[in-house]
This record gives sequence, C-alpha cells and structure tokens, in this order.
Amino acid sequence: MSALQKYLKAHNDWQALFNEAPIAMPTNRQECKPLFARLAADLSPENLCCDGELPYAQVEIKARHLNACWKELESIFGRKVDEGEVWSW
Repeated sequence: MSALQKYLKAHNDWQALFNEAPIAMPTNRQECKPLFARLAADLSPENLCCDGELPYAQVEIKARHLNACWKELESIFGRKVDEGEVWSW
C-alpha cells in the first residue's frame, strides 16, 4: 500500500465514524487539488507537531509520511506543486 493510499485509508476510517463520504484515490488534477490542501494543512507546524505534544522523532516520521504523500500526489497531478500555489486555488 502506498503512502497516499495509507493516508486516504486513515482519513476515510476517521470520516466513517461521522458517516462522511470517503475520498477516493485521485486520478486527475481536479481530484488532487483538495488533497493538496488537506496535506498542506497537515504539514503546518501546529498540526505536524500536534501543538507541540509530539516528540521530535514522531514529528519526523509524520513529516516523512506526509511528504511522501505529497510527492505521490504530484506524480498524479503531473508536475511539482508548492504550498503557495495550493493556497491560491
């Protein structure tokens, strides 16, 4: 299972608790955009370190996973995407 698939599974498992619709693996640029926004939010310092509650080793693991998801999403999108671009969408 790829990093992005694991990310989506964890998200969808959480959303299922609230009877929310699952997010499917993106197949085109439009479907990638909301996931880029979600990843950008997850990579923000306060979310990445859980407001300072996570030990540094766990922050590193979490950041590596989220960055792997970002790279995988870029491959589906077809080019590199930076955070500033994501927030301008």
